[in-house]
Amino acid sequence: MPMSPYVRELRAQVGHDLLLLPGVTAIIRNGATFLLARQRGSDLWGTIGGGVEPREHPEAAVAREVKEELGIDAAVGRVIGTYGGPDLVVEYANGDRVSYVTTAYECELPPTAGLSFADDELVEAAWFTEAEIAVLPRHPWVDRILQDALRDIPAPGRSVVETAVCYVVYSDRLLVFTLDDVPLTIAGLQVPAGTVGDGESAPQAAVREVFEQTGLRADVVRLLGTADYDLAPMRPEVARRHFFQLRLDDADVDGMWSIGDPEPQGGGASRRWTCQWIPLPQAHVLAAGLGVMLGTISPEV
Repeated sequence: MPMSPYVRELRAQVGHDLLLLPGVTAIIRNGATFLLARQRGSDLWGTIGGGVEPREHPEAAVAREVKEELGIDAAVGRVIGTYGGPDLVVEYANGDRVSYVTTAYECELPPTAGLSFADDELVEAAWFTEAEIAVLPRHPWVDRILQDALRDIPAPGRSVVETAVCYVVYSDRLLVFTLDDVPLTIAGLQVPAGTVGDGESAPQAAVREVFEQTGLRADVVRLLGTADYDLAPMRPEVARRHFFQLRLDDADVDGMWSIGDPEPQGGGASRRWTCQWIPLPQAHVLAAGLGVMLGTISPEV
């Protein structure tokens, strides 16, 4: 990849000496296959990725790298792991030496996205199964990261359901709701959340769920992270939750209102619930692991 102005300034001071630099890696999966790419001038296959710029969020960096290299807007999901060590020390053709510490993110491409090379860095990209990757000429660090990604695949009989969880924040308060016809001891305090639909991105699902469950229109601020939640024994599923922070232009934080679904998607009787705002410091009482990303919220946004 082209040298960033930041690294160019460092190189002016240290020459070709070894630099320790942060990086990001996109693990892009389509069912049982992974997207790998080959850079110009190399016979080895690897993943899409690059360096993190000063003051740049790592999740923003991995989205930028996918956009720059493939011309596609990717949805950035959970962190798979952070990697470094001798196999991530690179010596470039000009003599520059870099030791990378890279954070691997699970990323998702739009269903209809075609592969194209937006810059001159890549010469080839393709989808490979685990068995096919095992016989590819590849960078040594690829195996470590993909093994961790594969380790998180649910056991047989369990399916993964992609969901969006919405932290709508206004004036240091969080938008929550309780079900009117289910005891609080069973349903608990919840935030808007729901399944990502076919052909829908996780951020789009977040905006839709907020509107359907509260009647309010909110905008996504940023992805806070991704976490798996096992729904057993209720259902043989793992909910892969993408947590988003959203904002409103204006809100009555002292208000409380009732809303309902006269025709639930799964059938059954109509439901109603009550929405309200609670102070962020009290939001640790959220039910069913919904509060796992509360510590990553930026109240000032």
